[in-house]
Parts: sequence; structure tokens; C-alpha cells
Amino acid sequence: MAEAGGKSRKKGGQSGGVSTKANKRKLEADSSKQSASNKKRALKHERQARRKHADIVVASKDLWNKLRLKSNTKEEVDAMMKELMLLLQGKFSVVAMQHDASRVVQAAVQFGTPKQRAEIVKELEGDTMAELAKVQYAHFVILKCIKYCSKDPASVKIITKSLKGQMSKLAVHSVGARVVELLFGTFSPKSTSLLKLELYGPQFALFSSGEFSNTNSNHPTLQKLVEDHPDKRNIATEHVLGIVNKGIEKGLFGFAFFQELMYEYFNTATPNEIRSITPSLVDHSIHLLSTRHGSLVVAECASYGTQKDRKRIMRSLKGYTRSSLLHRDAYIALLRLVDVTDDTVLVNKSVLAELQVSPDGDKKEEQAERSPILDLALSETGSKLFLMLLLEDVEIRRRYFDPAELKVLRPNPTVMEGGEEVPTSKKDFSVRREELLQFMKKVLTELCMHHANELLRSIPASNVLREVFRLFPSNDIALAVVEACVKSMEMNDDGNEGEDSCTSLFEHQIGHLALKHLILDEAQNESGGENEAILAKAMLEKFKGNLMKIASSNRGAFVLTALAKVRCTKQVVLAELKSDKTDFLGRMKGDGKAGYEALLRLID
Repeated sequence: MAEAGGKSRKKGGQSGGVSTKANKRKLEADSSKQSASNKKRALKHERQARRKHADIVVASKDLWNKLRLKSNTKEEVDAMMKELMLLLQGKFSVVAMQHDASRVVQAAVQFGTPKQRAEIVKELEGDTMAELAKVQYAHFVILKCIKYCSKDPASVKIITKSLKGQMSKLAVHSVGARVVELLFGTFSPKSTSLLKLELYGPQFALFSSGEFSNTNSNHPTLQKLVEDHPDKRNIATEHVLGIVNKGIEKGLFGFAFFQELMYEYFNTATPNEIRSITPSLVDHSIHLLSTRHGSLVVAECASYGTQKDRKRIMRSLKGYTRSSLLHRDAYIALLRLVDVTDDTVLVNKSVLAELQVSPDGDKKEEQAERSPILDLALSETGSKLFLMLLLEDVEIRRRYFDPAELKVLRPNPTVMEGGEEVPTSKKDFSVRREELLQFMKKVLTELCMHHANELLRSIPASNVLREVFRLFPSNDIALAVVEACVKSMEMNDDGNEGEDSCTSLFEHQIGHLALKHLILDEAQNESGGENEAILAKAMLEKFKGNLMKIASSNRGAFVLTALAKVRCTKQVVLAELKSDKTDFLGRMKGDGKAGYEALLRLID
């Protein structure tokens, strides 16, 4: 037993020894790992300690951690800024270059007083600022200076002077382009005019007097420069094209200043020069639509590009058709693309079909009742697509499109091939329009039938309703308009006249004009057919015997005047109004009686 116990103790002792050795080895491994981590950390601190002004950087970073707290009072911020300025005075440029200390200088600009900011800008004056603008971390300091010193004329002057002669390089630098973007977007055009001239060539910005003195305007453009100096056209356009090509390689499509520069080049380039650069741009169309200038560049690419280029534009915009049409600038590019593309089947699949699906977010119940293009019709920009398709004559477009839009949508763009002008679109404009309109006819007519009330209360939407009814007159649309008028009168009688959506259409500021134009269009197009003046007849049938309800207001009198000008309804309307002339004359009191006066002239 004792022997057995001894063996057992011996065995246990051996087991304990093995366990102790294993733990020792584990502790040694952990110690070696920890020491390696410590060595790495120590090496980092040692490297940082060898940097210039290392102790000051460490102290300033501690201040920065306190300074950025939102809970600080104004007094605390002022005290910390005074301490920080004392630490960094004369060292801002060196500290700004350090990736982990640049944020300290940024905070000094952000939280400093105008005087302290001016001191920092003054210290960074000269080549130092241009160098900082190209460094990944340091350029944020320059961005802060531009943002927070834009109202200080002295600081603005120092910044623009320091960056003079560097714009062509900064504009195509992956980091410096951000500085150029904020500079042109924040400072006034007058203060940056000389800097902008550098983008057209160094010779235009070197001198503020002499040969190019009249070029130094507050808003210099490449087009003005070429007009003032025709002999310098090639030099200027080649320099700009060089910047544009470098910017394309660097992928600077999202910068507003770059888009503006491209637009200026397109304004002075020939159609063939535009066509040659188009393949480099079309795949990035969606990025260019963020500004007016970028959208116009895409529109010109669509005008002078090949059919292949236009397909690539559509591919780039896939999924963004609706949002582009609702954008204040992007819509014009989409209009031009649809206007000039010969492959109407592709346009339908890539552009129009996307519009005929309810936008994401609509509930299924609402989708069944709400037209997928209602939001577009109610939009000032989105409605332009429908109007462009509905108007068969380019001249009629002047009724709804402004001169700038008409300039973009000019007919028959051409390029030079073999010494002859060749149109970039082979198919006739009217043929393209008819084919596209067939794709949209059903959804447009359904829009007018189901949403007549909303359309009549909106200027852009009422224009769409007017042109749809003029091109596709139907009893369904006419009855929908009349029904909208009746319902609006009932809601108005219920005491909801204060709400715009409940005001009678005959008294509505926009609605009465829309009704008037719809009826007058019928009066002008009367030819004696069975399907003419559908709306006028439906209106008379509904309100016959109660026409004075329409003329209960001055605006309603204008609608009734239009109804009295339609040949097939004229006699009945005038006869009823003559019998109610006494009541009618009683309403002609006070201001705002032009509608009654026009109606009275017809009666007499």
C-alpha cells in the first residue's frame, strides 16, 4: 500500500512538473509577444520623437482633444486657443505637414478668432500654401482656411496670391483639385478671376495690363477670351483640352469647376472636336449631371456623338431616369438624348419604360390608383419630356421651353465628314417623335383621366393635359375634366375654400386659366366634325341652366367667355346669359371685373 501510494505520489509529482513547464513556456511566449508589441510601440514613439517640434506636437494634440469637445464654453475655447497659438506660432507649416498633427492646425483655424485665423494664413503665405494643397492630410488645412477666411479680404488676397501660378497643376492633382473646387465655390468670381485665367494658359494670367488687360474680367470664360483674341484660340483651346484630358484620366468628373471647364471647351470647340472627346466622357454621364454645366456637356455629347456613344450614355443613366428628370439641371441632358437618338426601341426600353413603373416607396394600394408619371407631370422639369414628345412642331416648343432649353434642343446637329455636313441623326425628327409617342400614349391619356383635378391646379401639369387633349381628344378626358370641376365646386360650397386643393377650379388661380385654354383650343380647331369641341359640349351639358355658377367669380367669367366663343355652344350660352343679365350686372362691382367685362361684350 505504501509502495502504491509512493508510486502514486511520484506520478502526481511528475504530472505537476509537466504542467509547470507548459505554463512557463506559455508565459515566456506571451512575454515575447508582449515585448514585440511594446517594441513596435516604442519604435513608433521613438520615430515620432525624432520629428521636428515633437514635444510641441504632443502638447498641441492634447489641447486639440480638449478643444474639439462640444461642451466647451466660449471662455474655455478662447483660453485653449491662446495656449495653442503660443505653442504653434512660427511652426504651423511644419506641423500641418504631419499626418497626425494636421488636424491640430485645422482646429486652430476652425475655433480661432478672425485675428488668429489671419495670423495662420499669413504664416502659410507663399509656396508653402501651394505645397500644402497637394498633400493628402495637409490640404485639409487649406480647405479650412478657405472656408473660415472667405469674409476676410486680406486673407482672401493672401490665399489667391499664394496659389497664383499653380492652378493648372492643382486642377488636375488628385488632392489639389479639392482645394480648387472649394476655392472657386467659396470665393467671389472677382477675387479668383486671375486664377481662372491660368486654366486657359499661363500667358493670360501673367499680366493684368497690356495685350490681355481686357481679359481680366470678373467672370472670365474661354468663349469671351476667344472672342476678344481670335488669334489665340488654338493656344487657349489646346491648353484647356490638355487639362480636360488629364482630368478625365484622374477621374475628376464630380468636380463642379472641372465640369464648367469642359462646358467652356465644348462652347468653343467644333462639332468634330466634341465628337472626338465624347467616347472618353459618356461612361461617366451620371457623375456629370450634378451641375448645369455638366448636364450641358452630356447634352452636347448626345448631340454630336455616335449612336454607340448614345447607347453608352443610356447605360450610364440606367436606374436614374426619373431622378434625372426631376433634377433642376440633369433633365436637359435626358431630353436631348431622347430627342436625337434614332433607336426609339432602345429609348423606350432604357428610358421611357422606367418611367412607367411606380417609383419605389409607393404602397401597392396607392400604385393601383396613382399614375406612375404624375410626379413627373407636376414637375417643372419632368413635364418637359412629355411636352417635347407631344409637340409636333419645333416652333411650338417656344410656348413651353425657354431660349436656353431651345438652344440645347436645336434641330439637326451636324458634323463634317468628307468635307460635307452630315446630320448625327439619320431618322427624321417627326418619325422619331411619333414612334416614341406611341410608347407613351396610353400612360399619358390614363394620367389625364385619373388625375384631372391635380393636373388642372399645376402650371406644368396643366400644360401636359392641354397638349394631350389637343393631340388625343376623347370623351373620357373631357368627362374627367368636367367631373373635376363639379367636385371642386361641391368642396368649395362645403366651406373649404381656404385650401388650395379644395378651391373651385373656376376660381382657382391656375385652374381657371387651364380650363380657359382647353376650351379656346377647341374654338380655334373647329372644323364641323362630330368629335370636335368635346369638352365644350360636355361642360355645357353639365352646367346648362346653371351657367351663372361658373360666373360666380371674375375668373369663372373668363371660362364662360371662352365657352361662348365655341361655335357649337355659343348660342345656348349667350341666350342663357342674356336672361340672367340683371344678376350678371349686379356682380360687376369693385375691382377685378375684367372677366365680367369681356363676357358682357359678347352678350351685347
